[in-house]
Amino acid sequence: MSAPLQPSLHRQHVALAAPTQIWLGPDGRLAPEPPGGGVTGVFHADTRFLDRALVMVDGAEPQPVGVTGRGPRLTVDGLARNIPGPTLDPAVRVRQHWSVEPGRVRHRIELSTSLPRLECTLTVHLSADFAPMDAVRVGRAAGTVPPEGPGPQGSGTHDRGGLAWAHGEHRAVLTAGPGLPGGGAASVTTALDSDGDDTDGFPTGHPALSWRAVLEQGEPFRAEWSVELEDAGAVVRAAPDGGVEAEARQDAVGRLVAGSLAELAGLRLATAKVPDAPFLAAGAPWYFTLFGRDSLWAARLLLPLDTALAAGTLRTLAAYQGQRHDPSSAEDPGKIPHEVRARELVIDGGPGGDQLRLPPVYYGSVDSTPLWLCLLGELWRTGRAPEVVRALLPAARRAAAWLLEAGAGGFLAYRDESGHGLSNQGWKDSADAMQFLDGRRAEGPIALAEVQAYAFQAAHEAAALFEELREPGGGAGLREQAAALRDLAAGLRRRFREQFWVDDGAGPFPAMALDGAGTPLDPPGSNMGHLLGTGLLDADEAERVVERLTGPELFSGFGIRTLSTAAAGYWPLSYHCGSVWSHDTGIAIRGLLADGFRAEAAAVARGLVRASESFGHSLPEVFSGEGSEEADRALPYPSSCRPQAWSAAAALVAAQALGR
Repeated sequence: MSAPLQPSLHRQHVALAAPTQIWLGPDGRLAPEPPGGGVTGVFHADTRFLDRALVMVDGAEPQPVGVTGRGPRLTVDGLARNIPGPTLDPAVRVRQHWSVEPGRVRHRIELSTSLPRLECTLTVHLSADFAPMDAVRVGRAAGTVPPEGPGPQGSGTHDRGGLAWAHGEHRAVLTAGPGLPGGGAASVTTALDSDGDDTDGFPTGHPALSWRAVLEQGEPFRAEWSVELEDAGAVVRAAPDGGVEAEARQDAVGRLVAGSLAELAGLRLATAKVPDAPFLAAGAPWYFTLFGRDSLWAARLLLPLDTALAAGTLRTLAAYQGQRHDPSSAEDPGKIPHEVRARELVIDGGPGGDQLRLPPVYYGSVDSTPLWLCLLGELWRTGRAPEVVRALLPAARRAAAWLLEAGAGGFLAYRDESGHGLSNQGWKDSADAMQFLDGRRAEGPIALAEVQAYAFQAAHEAAALFEELREPGGGAGLREQAAALRDLAAGLRRRFREQFWVDDGAGPFPAMALDGAGTPLDPPGSNMGHLLGTGLLDADEAERVVERLTGPELFSGFGIRTLSTAAAGYWPLSYHCGSVWSHDTGIAIRGLLADGFRAEAAAVARGLVRASESFGHSLPEVFSGEGSEEADRALPYPSSCRPQAWSAAAALVAAQALGR
């Protein structure tokens, strides 16, 4: 069984205000695309509500001209070429304005003309499918959901200017305003032919909004509709106001920073469980929810600018902290979750026909818990949210207990015990991510290099916090736990030095991981960049890591490759075995700065800024690993998500490395 083609995203257009997003095709159309094409639709939380909102003028689609916009707004320009003028010039322009607010999407359409007077019919064809996100991702059809009333399945024509759909816990209510000038109300049509089928190529019984437009030269016609979206079972909601602003500059770095901050603003979320605690959704479109690793790393990268985001992320994840042992969800007491959704996530048809099935709260992440402790310690050291850190002390003690138990065998390692969870539970979580230099896949349990570094820092952060917050004359439990954590860190550092370092003839470097037999995975990989700044390496070891990271096998000129070009499994368009991930490079820049390698940090940051120029001054989730000597521009990875929280946050670290 072959894997289904994921929708491509690199040519699509997105506007978002979490938990709501719209995706348009390359030409600005909101209509279904063929399998393997791009994703389109109006989404809210984890569901696509509308899969079609297609504009026509006198029965024909406008000829596309261009799409502009970013953040919560998009503008689509087109020409109604079916309406002729007295010359060869286009006579009618169609401009669509899309805007997104949490739970609401507005669509304003403006017709303008060079003709003295024009009467025409403006129509928006609509359909709803309420497809779950996992179905959209693999191209699985959900079926069209008819609107409610006023006739059978909503059939008929009326002038009430509104529609409603309901499907399970989901509801969409559409309101259409009168066209201006003239004030003519929108008519809603869902007429069927005698056989119950549409004759215009649209879904059976689909609704359409229509306005009779009258316009003159210099006096455009405007019409507008909006749709309110509700998912009663959603675990996420709009975050309280907040975020970061920066001074606008017009150079490449300034445009990247400004655009990234706009993207981050659109990704701010909260949960129904902790509605006053903001965090960043991992990314659009597939990961528009709470992800432990992603949300934590984004908050860490942004900590110098936004401590409130760090506090909200910590509080939210603590609310879902593990309470029991459950192999089906990978839950353990004290463990921080991997992801939180309203419903089970099911993705069919992997390379071997395997099915990925994750429960609504899934804990299959070996690094979320140490990363949570790292951020907690870093937030404490800022001195800006002491009351939040103190309130989280019980959760920190539970997380530390999990860390001590998980590291008791020597290293933190993972293996999926459920048979339907993630086979790889670090950030490189695709099935082929963990491999040897000759391309053989590693067998678990897997102990990742970067996770040992996170655990080392987490142990020291938690120990220092417990020692500082221990009440005078008491707190023996805190003192004992702090001592145990320092012992764990010392042992990790010693064992890491003994077992992880390998030599390929060009010098020693840390292996990506150890397999279940303790054998090092020997190709150089970007994982080693995550060791910098954690304290796990001494000065000489850090120097060797920097030499490898910035050498031609790993540094592409645009960013740091996930896998060395010398590895048998290297492929520049492999998700985790040769591509460049923006956040991965950003984490390396952060570590380079922390360990004093400022020149190297600036060089890598310049590469990342250069890459962003290939993507409209934005950093996608992942892009191709081709080197800058092979291509003038960074090449896209077609199904790369954007915006992605930790990718956008990496832009701020790159700017810091360049003295901004």
